Amino acid sequence: MKKILFTLFCFFAITSFSYAQENDKSKFSYGLNFGFGNSALENNQIGVLDGNLLAIKFNVDYDFSSNSRTKLTSGLEALEFNSNFFNGTNQSRLKNEYLQIPLKLTHRVNLEKEEKLKLVIGIGGYANFLLRSRILELAKEIDTKSGGFNLGFGISTGLDYDLSENTTVKLIFDIMNETDSIKNNGYEQKQIEIYLIGLGFSTSF
Repeated sequence: MKKILFTLFCFFAITSFSYAQENDKSKFSYGLNFGFGNSALENNQIGVLDGNLLAIKFNVDYDFSSNSRTKLTSGLEALEFNSNFFNGTNQSRLKNEYLQIPLKLTHRVNLEKEEKLKLVIGIGGYANFLLRSRILELAKEIDTKSGGFNLGFGISTGLDYDLSENTTVKLIFDIMNETDSIKNNGYEQKQIEIYLIGLGFSTSF
């Protein structure tokens, strides 16, 4: 997870530096979002586990209109799932690290006359990569070697507030679900009922 966060941070820093001199508003914007939440994980070796989620998201948006109301979003998103469970003899913890590539369509609706505060609704899907899955027990750590790939879909809603013509802060609530299980090395894993709340910002190139 630390390596993923460092990579995303470097990507964000390089992009920010590259476009620091731009003054005209572009149809492209980028943003950084931090989130937390929970989900249920179906694991054929352990059962169904409830766990906590931490997320960091670097997104790039494309505005279909000059008023920035309808956008297409993609980027890179890192998630970490943690859940405690009893394996029959010891208390253990399952830790999964994911990398997601989203593709989402969002629309913004003005909520007041100054047109700074907006309601955001969105729908889309994502490619989901399980980078590493580990079971941590009191005396040892088990690498399940259960990497793999699946797809998911989700909806989102929240609020945007325009600090300036080019910069917006965001509060977003996401509901997501994976469509199929990741199967590798005898393990089958699938996240369902994923709930994430995030806080972040976006700015135009």
